[in-house]
Amino acid sequence: MARLEENIENNRNTLIHSPRRLGKSALIRHLFYKLEKKKSNETLFIDLFATNSLEDLIKLLAEKILLKYHSKNFFNGVKLLLKGLSPTITLSPDGTPYLGLNINPSQQETTLQELFKYLESRKKQVVIAFDEFQEIAGYSENAEAVLRTHIQNLSNVRFIFSGSSNHLLQQMFFSAKRPFYQSTEVMVLSKISRKDYTAFIKRNFNRFNKYIDDEAVTYLLDFSDDYTYYSQSVCNQAFSKTEKELTYEEAFEICAIIIENRKVDYQSFINLLSENQRKVLTAIANENLVKKPTAIDFITKNKLPSVSSVSQSLKVLEQKELVYHTNEGFTVYDVFLKRFLQRYYS
Repeated sequence: MARLEENIENNRNTLIHSPRRLGKSALIRHLFYKLEKKKSNETLFIDLFATNSLEDLIKLLAEKILLKYHSKNFFNGVKLLLKGLSPTITLSPDGTPYLGLNINPSQQETTLQELFKYLESRKKQVVIAFDEFQEIAGYSENAEAVLRTHIQNLSNVRFIFSGSSNHLLQQMFFSAKRPFYQSTEVMVLSKISRKDYTAFIKRNFNRFNKYIDDEAVTYLLDFSDDYTYYSQSVCNQAFSKTEKELTYEEAFEICAIIIENRKVDYQSFINLLSENQRKVLTAIANENLVKKPTAIDFITKNKLPSVSSVSQSLKVLEQKELVYHTNEGFTVYDVFLKRFLQRYYS
């Protein structure tokens, strides 16, 4: 939080990256809550996960701007911001307006320029977060160059780029051939330290006159691999099921039930993989962390197919985000899936 605020105050853009479910989006939303509460900045959070083109991004950005600044008179806002376009506006059952835009390629840069021009004219500095920013690498248009051209000319708008596809983001921001090369400060979000997490869990139990013993905390964090999302999930279950005191045995049972409840879904999912992909995924899960999945000793130990078959399966598993590569080695992305495989396929 302190580093992000410092970057904004000193007019620096920031790249945050880490594996999924470590808390990037929650961290940014909490930062935006603080900035809006202090009334020091205006903020826009743009999730690019479901976008497929620069047109999708522009539409989403326009929609967020209109909802934030022109929610009381959406139609006038459309006329002001989207000159020369003929958008359609539909209302959801709860009355929320949705914007329909069909932008010709020749109009895209002009529309984007108008949107940024509007934000640049705001009295307060605007902070935009583009979450899952790696998605723009898959756009058919030269979206990186277009965005970079407009962003570098803004003085009243700061950006936070975040994402979970580390290899794509590293290519985008660390390759000298790419438009965003060395254009940001970089933050790698790591796991919360075991010491801090343990104290946090105990404190929250104690707040409601409940007690959790040290062995139970250790087991819950071991089971969730200290990942924010999974730790929150198991601790939420543990807290709700504890009347007075949670022991190691009860923590073990709670985690077993969590996996059992996902058994049918995980089994169906595993069945969609090829036999080689399933074998490689299971072997990595049982090892927990594998430095070299194509090493002969790993292949022999786990009775895997040839090196080329393992390499091919590994490539597919990475593309499907079932495994990911850290500096320490390969591991299964979904911690609960990993525990499922360890329990039923060891």
